[in-house]
Amino acid sequence: MDVRPVADGEDVWLFEIHRTVFRSHIEQIWGWDEVWQQGNFASELASSKTSVIRIDTGIAGYVQVCDEDLRIYIRNIALLPEFRRKGVGTRLIKALQAAAAARGVPLALGVFRTNAAARQLYERLGFVNTSETTTHIEMVWLPA
Repeated sequence: MDVRPVADGEDVWLFEIHRTVFRSHIEQIWGWDEVWQQGNFASELASSKTSVIRIDTGIAGYVQVCDEDLRIYIRNIALLPEFRRKGVGTRLIKALQAAAAARGVPLALGVFRTNAAARQLYERLGFVNTSETTTHIEMVWLPA
């Protein structure tokens, strides 16, 4: 697995990954508004450290992280369906946990309530619920 910073001009196909990965969850919660989603995605690209996740066979997805003073926040992990349940997410999260541990800060994220598979992965990797809204569950992992 290789994780590299997003390059100029990759935003169009990264948005295609966003649509593929998140559309069903977003439709269930708010409904899908293509124009709004494109604008929100552009805003997230501008305010996050976005990296492309590559596996030998191709692009697996992307991850967006916000390095804050008191924590690292995972804004999005978007893995294409064909790369799920193959250890990619686990390896990625463990690398982020190592980075958080090295800094001595928590690793936090929010997961759609509709995304039970992701929530189970996060729980298996030691994340605990800190709060809930009607749409999301906020979770945190604390370094030892």
